[in-house]
Amino acid sequence: MKYRYLIFDVDDTLLDFYEAYSRAQRAVAVRLGLAFSAEYAEIDEALGWKYWAEFGLDDTGNPDVQEHYHDYYFQYLNRHFAALAQKFGSPAQAEELVEAYFTALSSCRKPMEAATLPVYRALSQTYGMIIATNGVGWVQRARLEDFLPASAGVYISEEVGWIKPAEAFYQKLLEELNCRPQDCLMIGDSLSNDMAGAVELGMPACWYNRKRRPVPPKPRLDFIIETIEELPHLL
Repeated sequence: MKYRYLIFDVDDTLLDFYEAYSRAQRAVAVRLGLAFSAEYAEIDEALGWKYWAEFGLDDTGNPDVQEHYHDYYFQYLNRHFAALAQKFGSPAQAEELVEAYFTALSSCRKPMEAATLPVYRALSQTYGMIIATNGVGWVQRARLEDFLPASAGVYISEEVGWIKPAEAFYQKLLEELNCRPQDCLMIGDSLSNDMAGAVELGMPACWYNRKRRPVPPKPRLDFIIETIEELPHLL
């Protein structure tokens, strides 16, 4: 057997983040006392991207962001939702909007593809299945409920203390699994977080390219799949 462990990203790999995010947007609108609409979504997303950039959350290659991401992330959420409430003249407090957002996110367990969970369970008969995700611990664990029984380990950035692609995130995982990078295969949709972080450590990487984006010259990729059902045939 070439690999001992298969390491899976969560959002837009195992689970459909867009579906969860859409549900969370609607929950926040309700808490604001508003009807969800295309106009509301546009304003919400514009504010979100504005403050996301302000807190540097896209710069996951920055060591400061890698170590303090969650501090910045919670500050970002409070700033975003306070601005959203102000924009619509709602008396709702940022803290209650954050709670509504996370509660709605945590309730969505929709897999990325119909075959995702069956393939994951089937592979767990041969490989140690590891989940490695950036996110808030309790939210991600709730969303992953269907996958956890077939998993040998779960690494969530808030609990680890570092985000992908930080070397410290992957090193903690390798130390606890007592294995070498080449014993694992990283599967994920993000070139910057999943692929680059793994490749930097010498870990084989499989890019889940459902959107059929152009293949970049870097990082070096061992495999590329467009559907989860392709994965077992590569192993």
